[in-house]
Amino acid sequence: MIGGAALAVSGILLQTLTKNPLADSGILGINTGAGFVIAIMIGLLDISNPKILAFMPFLAMIGSIITICTVYAISHQKNQPISPSRLIIAGVGVSSLLSGMMISIIDNLDIGKTDYIVSWLSGKVTGGNWQTLMTLTPLFLLSLGLTYWRSYILNMMMFSEETTIALGINIKKERLVLLILSTALASLSVILVGNITFIGLLSGHITKQLFGNDHRITLPASMIVGMILILVADTIGRSLLVGTGIPTGIIISVIGAPYFLYLMIKAN
Repeated sequence: MIGGAALAVSGILLQTLTKNPLADSGILGINTGAGFVIAIMIGLLDISNPKILAFMPFLAMIGSIITICTVYAISHQKNQPISPSRLIIAGVGVSSLLSGMMISIIDNLDIGKTDYIVSWLSGKVTGGNWQTLMTLTPLFLLSLGLTYWRSYILNMMMFSEETTIALGINIKKERLVLLILSTALASLSVILVGNITFIGLLSGHITKQLFGNDHRITLPASMIVGMILILVADTIGRSLLVGTGIPTGIIISVIGAPYFLYLMIKAN
């Protein structure tokens, strides 16, 4: 549930920062960037070591930041605003590249580590443990608190860039801070529940349809919606599809992918 809340808030942040309703940490490659780094760590290191485990959140966040910076660099055009469609295409491309590299890494591991990584990357929530949860919860709460503290900035950033600057907002600084917070939330959730996509997309749209665009309301509301989505998907996997072993991430993707295509068609 904590992972669902973090992914939901990360999605809201990305949608506001990019002014793109299709933005999601999974679609833009942030989740894959974190997953790529974690897959390398699982493959090469003993993650049962508490010292190594303590460094995982920071290394995952670095992987996510490098990935989103790469996506932005690819989609950037000189003297022009970033096109939402270019951003999505760049995100999908970088994510696919990293996924291919992860497969190459997995192919060279023993069967035990391979099964663990594949299960975790597909979003099998049972892969979490109390030690990981206790380690990451303070970082989650800190990131969520800082994000809500900037909710008034997010409201102002919904205006045009010129209007936001006229209101006295240092837009470059705020974008950087909010992007780091979004990346931190997404990468921490990847460590906890694996590579689950579309939570941010679905929760963001559901929340805005119900409560409007005021981030003082939509941020906490999206957290609740994200928790409910991941809880329902996990319940379906455990109760209604008993014996199938379908991970939560796949169930969310089955729901989210058609909705993503619907939004793409609706937005031409």
